Amino acid sequence: MAKTNPTLGPNSGKIGELVYYTRFGKEFVRRKAETFNDCKSEAQLRQRALFKATQQTAALYGSMLQRGLTKYAHSQGHTEANEFSRLNKECFTYTAGKVTIDYPALQLVVGPLPTVAVTACHADGLHITLTFDSNPSADKARPDDVVHIYAASPQAEVCMLMTSVERRSGQAAFDLPDLSDELTSEHETKPTNKRKNQTNALTHSHINAIHYHLYAIVEAANTAPIPTLSAAEKKANKLHRNINRRVSNSIFVGTVTTTKSQA
Repeated sequence: MAKTNPTLGPNSGKIGELVYYTRFGKEFVRRKAETFNDCKSEAQLRQRALFKATQQTAALYGSMLQRGLTKYAHSQGHTEANEFSRLNKECFTYTAGKVTIDYPALQLVVGPLPTVAVTACHADGLHITLTFDSNPSADKARPDDVVHIYAASPQAEVCMLMTSVERRSGQAAFDLPDLSDELTSEHETKPTNKRKNQTNALTHSHINAIHYHLYAIVEAANTAPIPTLSAAEKKANKLHRNINRRVSNSIFVGTVTTTKSQA
């Protein structure tokens, strides 16, 4: 059933063989797709697995994508997820029914500012200390530029802004959250049958360590304090697309593994 407007006509839904839909404020119409047989060929399974992995990864890093992909992507008529997919196509590989993701190579933010050079990363349990260049020679770099440090764990399905410091400080320190107990309890409390209990026992034994991928982004001081939005907030407020953030390319800092004994 199509949704209609008395003055403008149908703007979403299906009428006969035509499908109406709205994208970026513009209305489009296409012919309804014909039915087809899903043969589940190797090529189809590969494409579906890659598409699913790409979309899930883009959703995971959504708060980072807002820092430097949102405005550009929408100006090109793309979504953040589509732009992410275009930039990171080579980071996703499909082999023997499994998708492998090259997290260090992911390009999450694109911008003209000089990147920050992290010279040291020290982990003491959950406490992380990063050292970086405080006075770069690049023309566009400013000492009051803000360095955002993000920690992402695909295993825990979280991506968090850990700290934001001025470039001239030369150092960032923060504590990673200990999510091991939370993840374990989630698996332990799920209702299961006998067969699933075996699976959960295996899952429980593998949540003794959580891997965090650390990334750094430089942003101009005037827009750095503006927070990013959750998925629900983005749907309710489209104005975030118009924020002209001046940022650097994102850089991968390293991977930190936390265990229960470190908590």
